[in-house]
Amino acid sequence: MSPLLAARVRQAVDPGSAQREARHILSDRKFRSTSTPRPLRGPLRWLGDRLGTLFGPIGRFFGLIPGPVWILVLIAVIALLVVLGVRARRRLATRAPSSTKRARGGMHDDEEDPDALERAADEAEHDGDLARALRLRFRAGLLRLGDRGAIRYRPSVTTGEVRRALGSATFDDLAGTFEAVTYGGRTAEPPDVERARRGWPRVLEETGRR
Repeated sequence: MSPLLAARVRQAVDPGSAQREARHILSDRKFRSTSTPRPLRGPLRWLGDRLGTLFGPIGRFFGLIPGPVWILVLIAVIALLVVLGVRARRRLATRAPSSTKRARGGMHDDEEDPDALERAADEAEHDGDLARALRLRFRAGLLRLGDRGAIRYRPSVTTGEVRRALGSATFDDLAGTFEAVTYGGRTAEPPDVERARRGWPRVLEETGRR
């Protein structure tokens, strides 16, 4: 552009007017960023400062530990978990035989523990409730027969079913006394309880010899 033409252009365009026009155009909202309210900006900044103060030294400390050490720590943690798992399985394995034995022999509830029933029978005998002592010891004996697989125990099993399964004269005597006291209304006597205490081990012994 020749100097003469440039001078004419400057005369035609007033620099001051051009600046004012430019400011007016840029003042439009579409050329300005809006200020979005940030109500949590202060609390979040405070929380970030506190976390940085707390965990900054910890992070720098762990950052000083070499990578191979972290691998050893990871291996140690995995080994510890394996050991704990093996111990838990061993505990379950020690409990399993008893449950399996009961399920195979009689399918009775876990709460029906022969040892607990015999202890309750001893307490009933001590309190003078001989009929209850006789019933509890009889039930404990049936449960042990079920545990050994000699009978298929269930709460509704009858003495007739057990008689046929065992063919034991000792059991027949115990069952006769039990039925007379429980269903016949006969008063239980100390000799009845004593015969039950001595007779049930013999029944179980006879069953074991088969």
